Amino acid sequence: MNKSLKYSVLRFLPGKWGRRYRRKIFGLRARSEFDEALDRSAGKTCIDLGANVGDYTRKMAVKAKRVIAFEPDPWAHARLQANVAALDNVKIENAAAGTRDGTVLLYRRAGFESNPASNSQSSSVVAAKKNVSQDEAVEVEQIDFIAYLENLDESLGIVKIDIEGAEVELLERLFERPDILMRIDYIFVETHESRIPGHEPRVNRLREHAARLDRPRINLYWN
Repeated sequence: MNKSLKYSVLRFLPGKWGRRYRRKIFGLRARSEFDEALDRSAGKTCIDLGANVGDYTRKMAVKAKRVIAFEPDPWAHARLQANVAALDNVKIENAAAGTRDGTVLLYRRAGFESNPASNSQSSSVVAAKKNVSQDEAVEVEQIDFIAYLENLDESLGIVKIDIEGAEVELLERLFERPDILMRIDYIFVETHESRIPGHEPRVNRLREHAARLDRPRINLYWN
């Protein structure tokens, strides 16, 4: 039995197991939907929030007019710079995307330096996230992403959001701005409610809100 068929059957299990497999099947579909969205976003600006070392930044840069990549973690930012150095249509913002400008603490996994390539993918400005340590924190710049979009006077193809828990507050604020949402074609978001106490009901409300919108197309099952 292939993964897609397996997850399609198991998603009807009750409780947390059903939720787990629903996330898995929708996650598989999100990848193909992303590829289709990227084809339709050719010639437009795309944004990668939580770019890490740039795997998806590079993928978007092949089709997009321009890619703006946000990455606050110092280790990942250095690798991102190296990985996109030859791409003249990529702009890097060495900052976290949030709901206010300022300086914040970025929390890393315990023992970060033992495997930064893997551990940098978990770095978060949310101290309550279960797989980060308050003893492993670095100070980083944060940009008010709503204000950033206000000043970015153009239509956008894809906005990919993988910011390790900070996506909830950001989306709640963004959903209050239909004028900005109307300038975006697609939003793909990885949510982290299983790792952050109190986030599950907020994520459920975001999913309900997203389902009511005609524009943009919002997928909250990116992983």
